[in-house]
Amino acid sequence: MIKRIVALILAGTAIAVAVAAGLHPLNVKTGLWQMSETTTWTGLPPQLSAQMANARTHSYQTCVKTKDLSTNPWAEGSRETCKWTVLTSTDTDMEVRGTSCDMGSEFGMTAEVHGRIHVLDPQDGTGSFDITMTGNGQTVTGHAAYTGKWVGSVCSAE
Repeated sequence: MIKRIVALILAGTAIAVAVAAGLHPLNVKTGLWQMSETTTWTGLPPQLSAQMANARTHSYQTCVKTKDLSTNPWAEGSRETCKWTVLTSTDTDMEVRGTSCDMGSEFGMTAEVHGRIHVLDPQDGTGSFDITMTGNGQTVTGHAAYTGKWVGSVCSAE
């Protein structure tokens, strides 16, 4: 119970900070979303090419909660974890930066992401993310294109 109260306080604080900073949550439906992500890589060394699918589409589902509308709402389930910062946000467009991303970490690389999310309507969205991984004297760049479609108000894990 205490964890829920703390989570609600933190979510409320995050939304209050976003509103105070002139950021607006995205106008999308909460619940289960079906996502498709296609990433193309440039400068991918041989030791990474076997691990990182180039230009293959990865589909996943994510559960979007109200608190997610003020950050990267479709990050959960994407296979990669980053610390997200919202740079700008309106009800239809969001610009985000991801730092401390875990992609490439098993090869001694660090990654950062810069992305834009666009809401077509409350049930459909797109995204475009540029990725830079560095380490071991190498730089790898990638571009990820996303599409998302709202599936329903109840998430499968609920």
